[in-house]
Amino acid sequence: MLIYDRVVPLNRNTHRHLRINAQSHNARFAASLNSVPLAAIEFLPAAAEYAIVFARLDNGDYLPAIMVGLKPQQNLYVDAESHWRRGYVPAFLRQYPFVLAEDRETGNLTVCVDMAYDGLSEEEGEALFDDAGEDTPNLTRALGFLTEFHHELKRTAAFTERLKALDLLEQQVVRFGREGEAPHEINGVHVVSEERLHKLDDATLAELVRTGAMRLIHTHLVSMRNLERLSALAQEAAEQADVPHGPTN
Repeated sequence: MLIYDRVVPLNRNTHRHLRINAQSHNARFAASLNSVPLAAIEFLPAAAEYAIVFARLDNGDYLPAIMVGLKPQQNLYVDAESHWRRGYVPAFLRQYPFVLAEDRETGNLTVCVDMAYDGLSEEEGEALFDDAGEDTPNLTRALGFLTEFHHELKRTAAFTERLKALDLLEQQVVRFGREGEAPHEINGVHVVSEERLHKLDDATLAELVRTGAMRLIHTHLVSMRNLERLSALAQEAAEQADVPHGPTN
């Protein structure tokens, strides 16, 4: 489950005394991600900083994601102190350490928590349950966020399913780099084909505009310019890694 290591259902009896320390919250759990899942509602704020692409899942469906690294297990947006460097933080990361698990047969949702998160304890932080075992306002806010994000992912799935049905997504080798340097390549990402988009009939184009899908498509295409920003971050990280740190005792 990407950032989750030890997920268990949240239980008001077993976890009656569990607390979460928001002050200790950091992005260490995301340091090995080179892409982060994204809901469609997040396209506009995310496009100001990141390149939005589509990842093909094992079942053939697609999931939007922002690129935050140029090689496996590289996140250029998590600094040495495990803080998110800058820019919009996707909801997928902001929901951590919680997550909703959906039963595929019944559709029932279960609130889960990653017990590997180092901000959880029974001594410090804000309580998740009160003495009577009821949800605290802190947990109620978290559950509201989880529910809203879950609904947005459902809407996102409908959007990507439409792209798939129209055969608009194509795998592409993304090339980028500074002028005068050998280009870098990233394989396995999918993007909307502008050529296929322009070949759609008027009725389909009107439908995409009416449903808001066209706005998302254009935002995705414009966001690809941010690959140069990512390349610059990679160059900066490489230069810092090459700087000698002096002798050690």
